[in-house]
Amino acid sequence: MLEDLEKRFVRTQMLFLAFFVWGIGFLYLLSTVLFNPVQIRWELICFTWEAGVFGVPLILFRPMLRRIQRYTRQLQAGELDSEQVAVYQRKILAYPFKVSMEAFFVSLGAYGLGSVQMRYFAALPWEHVALTMTCGVVCALLWGAAEYFVLEYDMRPLTELALAANCGVYAPVRRVSLRVKIFACSLTLVVASLGFFGELAYTRAVRMLETESGSRLSGRIDELANLIAALPRPAAGGLSEAWSMLAGEFPVSPRGYVHVVDSAGRILATHPAGAAGAMQLGDEQLLPAVRTRILTDAGGYLTDQVYESKIVSFASIPGTRMKLVAIAPLRDFSPQLDQLVYAGLAGMGFAVLLSLAICFLCTRSITTSIAAVTRAAEAVAEKRDLSQRVTFMTNDEVGVLAHSFNLMAERLQTYAQGLEQLVAERTRELEHRKRQLEAKNAELSDFLYVASHDLRAPLINLTGFSHALQESIAALGALVENGGGKYNGAEPPGPPAQWAELKQEIDESLNFILRSTAKMDALVNTLLELSRIESRASMPQTIDTGQLVEEVLVTLRFQIAEKQIAVATGKLPSVTGDSVRINQVFSNLIDNAIKYMPPHGEARIEIGCEEDGDQYRFFVRDTGMGIRPEDHDKIFRLFTRLGSNGVPGDGVGLTAARKIVEKHGGRIWVQSQLGKGSTFWFTLPRHRPENGRVRAAEHNRTAL
Repeated sequence: MLEDLEKRFVRTQMLFLAFFVWGIGFLYLLSTVLFNPVQIRWELICFTWEAGVFGVPLILFRPMLRRIQRYTRQLQAGELDSEQVAVYQRKILAYPFKVSMEAFFVSLGAYGLGSVQMRYFAALPWEHVALTMTCGVVCALLWGAAEYFVLEYDMRPLTELALAANCGVYAPVRRVSLRVKIFACSLTLVVASLGFFGELAYTRAVRMLETESGSRLSGRIDELANLIAALPRPAAGGLSEAWSMLAGEFPVSPRGYVHVVDSAGRILATHPAGAAGAMQLGDEQLLPAVRTRILTDAGGYLTDQVYESKIVSFASIPGTRMKLVAIAPLRDFSPQLDQLVYAGLAGMGFAVLLSLAICFLCTRSITTSIAAVTRAAEAVAEKRDLSQRVTFMTNDEVGVLAHSFNLMAERLQTYAQGLEQLVAERTRELEHRKRQLEAKNAELSDFLYVASHDLRAPLINLTGFSHALQESIAALGALVENGGGKYNGAEPPGPPAQWAELKQEIDESLNFILRSTAKMDALVNTLLELSRIESRASMPQTIDTGQLVEEVLVTLRFQIAEKQIAVATGKLPSVTGDSVRINQVFSNLIDNAIKYMPPHGEARIEIGCEEDGDQYRFFVRDTGMGIRPEDHDKIFRLFTRLGSNGVPGDGVGLTAARKIVEKHGGRIWVQSQLGKGSTFWFTLPRHRPENGRVRAAEHNRTAL
């Protein structure tokens, strides 16, 4: 990455150097400013050595870029801490501005140094020095602006590297407002445009003034030469004294003067007399090429740019070898040019102010919109206010940015709301699971207590009757042993009177032991059956609950007929589940309704179903004894019976029904009042829960 960046930097700087020095600077000055050959040669010399001395070393050595490259290598090697990374960020962000300032001041200084050289070594007029410096300011502004924006784009890989190394945290830097950037860029373009076109317009106006003034002055000098030739000549030769009077009638300019020179370039006379002083034409500050043309050509006019722009007009005096040479500063002919310059400056100033006003409005339009997006983004980032929206609309990229931000905020808000809802659902589910776990723990505690109590009673009976049986056997052994002592080989005596009592005690003990073991076996079988409900994988299938209830009623028809109970069955739907277990639920509920039906009064059982959203709600309603409200939860506990009243049972049926219903994804409860009958409700989902299919699949794989 660093090698590519360095190559791109060198290519860019060489291109800028060639474009702004030789493309804009040299060629523009050469085509607009009226240089003479000596000044053009010096201009070429200045551009050549200054570009080599100032531009090339900065490109080759790159002192500021070297430090950034060193930091980048250390960053890639992981040798920088967070504070050093922050310094690295600041250096990268400040680098384009520093290079642009370097280019601006180096370019401006080079033009200033070149103008001084041109003034003292090539006799450049001051107005041309001003034009050269204007071109230098324009080039410096354009070069600096181009450097800033190009380098800011080229340095983006390094800024991304620094940002990634600092975990996306921006270092506190001295920020430059986008408004300032746009304003400075617009001002640069306006000043550059006005400077270039103003200089071009001024140069063209000067050329027109030179042509017009030179033609007019050349006509006057030709007329004056003809008049001087018509004057009588003195006997000694030379000029008539009246020539100065004629010259006074043809003024050149306020500061201009006329020389009379011979073919050798000696100045014979000058008008006005106050301008006299030069003895040779070579004493005048004229370009040698201008002097040569004056002496060789018959007439015409020239423009000389040595120290001051001058119009030089010359004409031969007919009949003589003398010439009239008029020299007039160009500024003497430029009142209209001055007016044009002042009007141009005023127009440029007005254009700058107007451009600045338009630039301000444009900048405000852009930055205000971006500031609105920034404020909304900060509110989202700092306050987590996802309801923030950008309330403006434009038809440019800023409008697209605002729309994208609103779309992002809306999606984030939707996602956050969904996430909050999901968290709330998960929280409720956890609370529900917590309550279920607490209920399971309580149930387990009750189960352990009841199981230990119910198992302990048969064990105590077994222990007690085992001891009694042991004592009876010991007594029987002693009886047999004593009886054997009295036998003495005679016929055995009849059974002693104690034998009947011992036999009765042994039989009773064995009966109690058998009943206790049977009770323990029944209790263990019941517990095993409950555990199978929890652990055994169900085989889901479609169940016609109407047909299933009919089968249950058939098995209980004798009990129903015995108590003369009227049974009403509503329309029952088909569900998905374990048919054996669902049969067990209906059997337990209907059997309990029959068992606890009082012998007197109306005897009625109603079985039905209601739709409740995504589940079915079944009920078994009876006109039995009813249950007290405080016992509604207790009846579903293991081995719990609320006053059997001689009704057989082990207190397991409702517990098993609850476990079966919960395993199918439903719940069971009772609505009842004592003496007013009961309604047992339980729900089953319309579709089998997913875990049922999973467990069935696991059961099938285990079976395979």
